[in-house]
Amino acid sequence: MRKICKIFMIAAFVSLVGSAAFAQEILFRITLNTGPNHVRNIALEEFVEKLTERTEGKLDVQVFPGGQLFKGPDVPKALAQGSIEMGVPIILYISRIVPNAGLLDLPMFFGRTADEIHAVMDGPVGRELNAEIEETVGVKIIGPNLDLGHGTVFTTETELSSLDSLDGLKLRVPGSPASKARYDALGAEAVSISFADVPIALAQKSIDGLMTTHETIRSAKLWESGLKYALDMRGSFLQYVPMVGKPTWDRLGPDLQRIVVDTWADTVGSARKLAADRQKSAAEEGRKNGIRAVSPSPDEIAAFRSELMRKQDSIIEDSRIDPAFAAKAEAVLGK
Repeated sequence: MRKICKIFMIAAFVSLVGSAAFAQEILFRITLNTGPNHVRNIALEEFVEKLTERTEGKLDVQVFPGGQLFKGPDVPKALAQGSIEMGVPIILYISRIVPNAGLLDLPMFFGRTADEIHAVMDGPVGRELNAEIEETVGVKIIGPNLDLGHGTVFTTETELSSLDSLDGLKLRVPGSPASKARYDALGAEAVSISFADVPIALAQKSIDGLMTTHETIRSAKLWESGLKYALDMRGSFLQYVPMVGKPTWDRLGPDLQRIVVDTWADTVGSARKLAADRQKSAAEEGRKNGIRAVSPSPDEIAAFRSELMRKQDSIIEDSRIDPAFAAKAEAVLGK
């Protein structure tokens, strides 16, 4: 009898140790396609540090920058398949799968402030979009989007002074069909190439410039590729979507799920502030490295938005965005 009890005790102990080891072996890899000195990577440091501390070793949190595991456009699919645990892809990539995710590229958002963007994306409209993304892609969005900031157009040889300066230029522009329509209206040819190929494209003069942010220019030191001019037209506002793959989310269980969500909520505010601050400092560093930036007047921005708005219905149709969904966003901006 003692022998049987001893066997059961040993089995129970082995099971307990095995369960504890398993709890500490939940791999939680975060894939990023930007380098360690990019604002997205830096902004996530506080989240990673707090998540590691709060989960008390139950999650093995690892960050893989620079597209080591997956390129940006491949992240949503990898998350859904369980090939990676977490990603923070730019919302532009998601619009290829969920057309409504191209919302921010519509004319009504041209020249809008960060506060106006947040009013839409952090409210009921954003929550409706998140639910659609979760259902369609197979992920869990753990909280509000992380800001990258307003897009700026940068050029090598053409000095920029107004929106009219973009006429005839060939620009690398990431984004949805709605984004391309915006540059078509400005007379610019929008081309899609991998960001990794931008330096050589600039050097070979196969493009005249690109639309991105000051922070992205700094992180890649693209002034070394000949960029000299910038137009801060607030033509778009770029955000990243924090998402965990559904297979991973289900495996975490309620307690760890709550910690992940709460930790993101506790850090996204400071991450957004960091992004805004770094965009300002990046613009200054760009100036020190020879990039001359100018801003169109508020009247010019408003006039161009009004012109674009005449095309919004056709852009919505071409982009396959739900008109009723777009109307909800427009109602928020109207307030």
